[in-house]
Amino acid sequence: MKKSLFFILLFLILNKSNQHSSHIKEEEIKPNKFELFIYEKIKSYPKLKQAYIGAFIISSAPIPIFIIIAIFNINNIKILDIMSAFAAGALIGDVFIHNLPEISHYHKHNHQNNHIKKNINSIIHDLFNKNELLLCFGILVLFITEKIMNYFNSKIENNENKLEKEHEKNNNNSHKNENHSHNHSHNHSSNITISLLGDFIHNITDGMAIGAGFNKNLKLGITLSTSIFFHEIPHEIGDFSYLLKQNMNLSSAILSQLITAIGAFFGVYISFLFGEIYSEKIISFASGAFLYLAINTIMGDLKHSKSFLNIFFEGIAFIFGVYVLDALI
Repeated sequence: MKKSLFFILLFLILNKSNQHSSHIKEEEIKPNKFELFIYEKIKSYPKLKQAYIGAFIISSAPIPIFIIIAIFNINNIKILDIMSAFAAGALIGDVFIHNLPEISHYHKHNHQNNHIKKNINSIIHDLFNKNELLLCFGILVLFITEKIMNYFNSKIENNENKLEKEHEKNNNNSHKNENHSHNHSHNHSSNITISLLGDFIHNITDGMAIGAGFNKNLKLGITLSTSIFFHEIPHEIGDFSYLLKQNMNLSSAILSQLITAIGAFFGVYISFLFGEIYSEKIISFASGAFLYLAINTIMGDLKHSKSFLNIFFEGIAFIFGVYVLDALI
C-alpha cells in the first residue's frame, strides 16, 4: 500500500511536469498567475539579479522529491534500481531528443567552406571547436575522473589492507568481512563523485538557458524558469535515488544535491559573461558527460540485476524516462 501510494504521487508530479515544455518561443508566452506574481516582484531588479532568482527557482526542483522520499522512507534496493533506470533513460533522452538537435543547428550554420587543407593549427582548432569532438571530450573527462578516483581508492585500500594484516598478526583475528565492506565503500564513493559531477554540469547548462532567457525578455526568463523547474523533476528523481542506492544517507544526499545546484548560478554567470558564444560548446561537452554517466555509471551498476522481473521493470522505467523527456520537449 505504501509503495503504491508512493508511485501514485510520483506519477502525479511527472504528469504535472509533462504539461510544461522547456522550449518556449517569445510569441508563445502566456504567463500564469504565479509567473505574473514573480514578474511584478522582480521587474525593477537588474537583469543579473532576475536571472539568479530564476536559477533559485530551478534549484528548488529537488524539494518535492526530498519530501516524498523522506515521508515514505524509500530504501528498498529494487525500487531504487527502477528509479535509477528511469534516471538513465531521462539522461539519454535529454542528449538525443534535446541536446543533439540543438547543437546540430550550430553545426549546419558553421559547416561552410570547410574544404581547407588541414595543418596542425587547424587540427588543434577543430579539437576545441567541433561540437562532435567536444561531446567525446565530455565522455573522456568523466572517464579520466573515474580512473583517477579508482587509482586513489586502490591506494587507500592497499594501505588499509596492510594495516589490517599487521593488526591480524598482533591480534590473531580475521577481518575478511571488513575488507569486503571497505572495497564496496570505495566503489560507492567513486560512483557518487561521477554522479555529482554530471549533475553539476547539468545544472550549469540549465543556468545558461535561464541567463539567456532573462537577457532577452523578463517574461521569457520567468516562464523558462518555471518550465525548467518541471523539466528538472525527472532528473532529480533519478539523481536522488541513485545516491541513496550508493548507500548515501538521506541528509547527505539532500546536502549534495543542494551543493550541485550551485551549478545553475554558475551557468547564469557564464551566460551573462559570454552571452551565447560558448553555449553550444558547453552543451556538447555536457552531452558527452551525460552519456557516460547514464551508460557507464548508472546502467553499469544496474547490469548486476538477476531477477527477470526486476530487469523487466527497469526496462520499462528506462523507456518511461526517455518518454518523459520526449513529452517535455
